[in-house]
Amino acid sequence: MTNTTNHIFNGINLERYPLNQHKNLRAWDAADEYLLNTLNSTKVINPQDQVLIFNDSFGAIALTIQKHFSIKSMTVMTDSFNSKTGIINNAKTNNIDTNLFNIINSLEDFNTVFSHVLIKSPKSIDALVFFLSKIQNFITDNCNIMIAGMIKHLPKKLWDTLEENFGSTSTSLTKKKAKIINLNINKYCNINKFPITYRQNQFTIYNHASVFSKKSLDIGTRFLLENIPLFDSINEIIDLGCGNGVIGLNLAHIYPDAIITLTDESYMAVESAKLTVKNNTKNSSNIHFKVNNCLDEFPKNSADLIVCNPPFHQSHNIGIQIALTMFQQSHKTLRKNGYLIVIANRHLPYFSHLKRIFKNITTHASSNKFNIYVSKK
Repeated sequence: MTNTTNHIFNGINLERYPLNQHKNLRAWDAADEYLLNTLNSTKVINPQDQVLIFNDSFGAIALTIQKHFSIKSMTVMTDSFNSKTGIINNAKTNNIDTNLFNIINSLEDFNTVFSHVLIKSPKSIDALVFFLSKIQNFITDNCNIMIAGMIKHLPKKLWDTLEENFGSTSTSLTKKKAKIINLNINKYCNINKFPITYRQNQFTIYNHASVFSKKSLDIGTRFLLENIPLFDSINEIIDLGCGNGVIGLNLAHIYPDAIITLTDESYMAVESAKLTVKNNTKNSSNIHFKVNNCLDEFPKNSADLIVCNPPFHQSHNIGIQIALTMFQQSHKTLRKNGYLIVIANRHLPYFSHLKRIFKNITTHASSNKFNIYVSKK
């Protein structure tokens, strides 16, 4: 079923999103291929079936099924703004009607009962457990649940977690270093514990299932907050890649009169940040939230300070392209004499890249693991 010439996958032109990132990486992997080939060979899906797809990165699963199985009702759930945008863009590129499937985020509710649930294993077991907890009352008795993933991305404790909390599993043979886990949910238990909280000084920080470092303050953010530089005349601030909002919350207390925007491409992250701010501030009217890719759509010359703890991965793929996009867009978004603060692992080559973009850059603080860079426009 699979033809993987250039960016063509099962007769569909698939691109990653954003388009300027990871140009040499495909928008699918062998686990996507394995899952779709299995569905094609077993013929278990009929056009009238209700299908739910979770964590499809850029539409490899959803768009192939729509094209080759002519499904009349499909729901796609993702926590990623970039994945959602990538799926929609790829659908339009391939003249696939986006009205044929409903894309929802990980915190939205279902309004139908599904006979097939197709899962691309997420990076976080907590995210998978959260999702499986949500679907328990929205699946048929004999629902076909398939979890596909590359072996290197499937944690050893995944099987035990599934069988202890949900039901029996069976696992396929390995093909191209990918596996498929078939799950039979027969244990209906309420194990959805999210959001969870931890304390940071006087604050309570809220975390949904997909949020980075959700059980405690990560050491990089701790180092930043202990050494964050202070500036005068700061009126508009952006917490770029805000996660659970702990940095934005601290900035709101440092600059109580500033307008602050917390933005992230994860729906769960932004919802966590909303809870964090709401429950730790008396008046949050000057604090705003945005689910977005980096600083897309932010006006030029509109911020005085941007603070960023950039990721060096997109899903399981490691690289610095997201960070570079953040740096470039920060330069456009900052006003003259505005500042970008970056906390980074020492081994990452951010200083030279920031130097080329901003010219004016200093290392504000260093530890054996992290550097804090301050760039001035």
